Amino acid sequence: PASQPRLQVCRNFASTGNCHHGDRCNFSHVIKLHTCVVVSDKLKDSNKQGYNKGYAGNSGKPVKDREKVSSVAVWETNGSIKLFTGSHDGKWRLWNVAPPSGSNGAVITKEFEHFVGGPVDAVHLASHYFFCGFEASPVEAPDAKAGMVHSWNLNAAQDPPMELCMSPMAKYAGSGRIRSLWTTPDGSVWSGGTDGTIRQWAYTPSAGVGGAGGFVFVRSMSGHLGAVTGLVLMKGVLWSGGMDGTVRLWNIESGEAAHLIPAVKKDSTGNSSTAPGHHAGPVTGLLPFEVPSDQSTFVFSSSLDETVKVWNATNGECVASEKHGQGVTAIALTSDLKGNPLLLCGLFYGDIMIRGTLSNPPLCLLLKISHNFLGVGHELGPVNDIQSGPGNTFYAVADDGKLTCWQITGDFGL
Repeated sequence: PASQPRLQVCRNFASTGNCHHGDRCNFSHVIKLHTCVVVSDKLKDSNKQGYNKGYAGNSGKPVKDREKVSSVAVWETNGSIKLFTGSHDGKWRLWNVAPPSGSNGAVITKEFEHFVGGPVDAVHLASHYFFCGFEASPVEAPDAKAGMVHSWNLNAAQDPPMELCMSPMAKYAGSGRIRSLWTTPDGSVWSGGTDGTIRQWAYTPSAGVGGAGGFVFVRSMSGHLGAVTGLVLMKGVLWSGGMDGTVRLWNIESGEAAHLIPAVKKDSTGNSSTAPGHHAGPVTGLLPFEVPSDQSTFVFSSSLDETVKVWNATNGECVASEKHGQGVTAIALTSDLKGNPLLLCGLFYGDIMIRGTLSNPPLCLLLKISHNFLGVGHELGPVNDIQSGPGNTFYAVADDGKLTCWQITGDFGL
């Protein structure tokens, strides 16, 4: 059946990079875990957390004892690989990834951490600028909370960050937390907040403190009910997805709404199969995709309705939809060893699925990484972010406070 992956992953190879069966193994040696590291602080008073009541005593079930990790960004600089992570302990961290040597996998070590004052929901890298979206108390209202976006120039990391503010009298980026960020090379930044508002800034060489560069507020775009969880710019059109289940398209010249893909209600069985061209649950992410051979453009969307959908970026039509048996919480693109583009899907219970993109059939399920079967990976979901790195690697972060580094090592038969 279509819901079964094409390949069954070898547990030994996936967890250690070795399998004594070698080529005679009945399972696939196509993926391996390099390392799994804890990248967030312990929950304060984790033994009294309400959601651990079900794990009381010696039930043997895992206990969530770490702050959730919300986001990861990959920074390739001067021939080395570094990672930024953001977590709900109020810190962003910089990690160095030492490449695998001999039989040892990649080694990830912490280089730096910075406390921003409140939960980090988004980290984003654009060229040598690092952006962080977090919640903190603004100076003018110390008992209130606001969404902040700070940006560091990594070529001058000792300089204070640039702050994206709504106005000189509103020194914050939004009244809600910042859940999504999108940037373009010309210095435009869009943020999506839990207040349902998209805000746009433009980099200006003299707008910052003391005549230095900084970001000037351009406009806000409203329409979403609840958090804006995904932003993608495709061919001059800004796509946004939100917790209200809608996907909205915006004219970036005017900021006007251009197109709406409404959400639908789930039926009594929890299905929305009667309306495949609509989501029936919160949208968790958006991803741009260009077909290498003909430059046709698409947008992928993931949702807690358990689907990933593919939209034609030219006309907004839904051209494919696949269910996953659990909410899809993060998506990213990578490629196999031949360069075929693959879709990575991070899931609600900590699993990761890898799908084809231009495969036959489209979005063909190639394999599933599950802690239950492999004994490695994310035991406690959701997978909150997933990003691809160089050399067929990808990185995932989850509610369990962990970062995993995986590498695609074999042929998927595409």
